Amino acid sequence: MSRRSKPKRIVVGEYNCDGYAVLLCSGKSTDIVYTAGNHPQDSQESIPRGVGLRAIRGFCIRTCREIAGERNASFGGVSRVLENTDCG
Repeated sequence: MSRRSKPKRIVVGEYNCDGYAVLLCSGKSTDIVYTAGNHPQDSQESIPRGVGLRAIRGFCIRTCREIAGERNASFGGVSRVLENTDCG
């Protein structure tokens, strides 16, 4: 008798200067489970583009790790994706 194991669930993140997204990958399906933007009016700092790319990457990593823990999944890392606007 063969036992089929459940597909492993992995949480990954994608970020750029416009914000970030957290994705839950399980088998053949990938779902966006969280997104956050980077709009200057949403930032507590008074800089024209909102927060910097390094901070966005840090938020993306932290959020991915938290969601992986909540969903009993593995953290698969984050990657920078191309943006539609100039990061400045």
